Amino acid sequence: MKNLKSIGALLILAVSIVACDSSVDNTPNLQAIGDVYVRVKKSGDDTVYAPVFYSYSNFSMSKVDVEGPTDSNIEKDLSDYNDKMAFRAIPSEDDFTTEDIENGIYQFDITAEDLETYTVSDKLLEARLEPVKITEFNYDKTTHSIDIDWDDVDDKDVYVVKIHNEMDGEIIYVSDRMLSSNHKVIEDGTNNWYDFDTEEGATYVVGVYAYKFELPSATSGYDINCESVEYREIEW
Repeated sequence: MKNLKSIGALLILAVSIVACDSSVDNTPNLQAIGDVYVRVKKSGDDTVYAPVFYSYSNFSMSKVDVEGPTDSNIEKDLSDYNDKMAFRAIPSEDDFTTEDIENGIYQFDITAEDLETYTVSDKLLEARLEPVKITEFNYDKTTHSIDIDWDDVDDKDVYVVKIHNEMDGEIIYVSDRMLSSNHKVIEDGTNNWYDFDTEEGATYVVGVYAYKFELPSATSGYDINCESVEYREIEW
């Protein structure tokens, strides 16, 4: 998750945190960010939605809790996934529903390893994307090359193609941000592969992602408002 081109794993700190203890005034370099966004996909004939939560910091965290707007009834405990400087809560299949996620302010309560506490927030806006629909997916197991085409998603800001070792797992490959609705991945010849030992016969997950940011000019990976995705599996 350390590749700066990886959306959702990008740690560019651009806001100040609010400390519950005034001692934070003496340590202005401590920063953290919370991000809430909606993941949209197809489930059968239905479009379904689930919230995704990330918190990034430049200090070690021990606990991160999220509370949504009153009407959302959302309370989540985030889990450490990157050296205690990044926490997240990724939806399971049971978290997806046909009802959209409540917009509004989501509060992230952070406890650092030194037990200092901090609060940051992120506002979920109403913009949503239609689910990505892959129209062509061809995988050559001999060369480990993939040709993908998908329908254009209205109002998206960018597309990204990722390969994971499992659903929402470690990233093996991540494309540059794209505006075109097609992509080709080649094991020998395509940049952006991670240092990962693939195994013959192992199953990996390919995701085509469309993103809508909070601002169209956003250049970071932590200000996502909506993520639309469709997956395919490949056997290496």
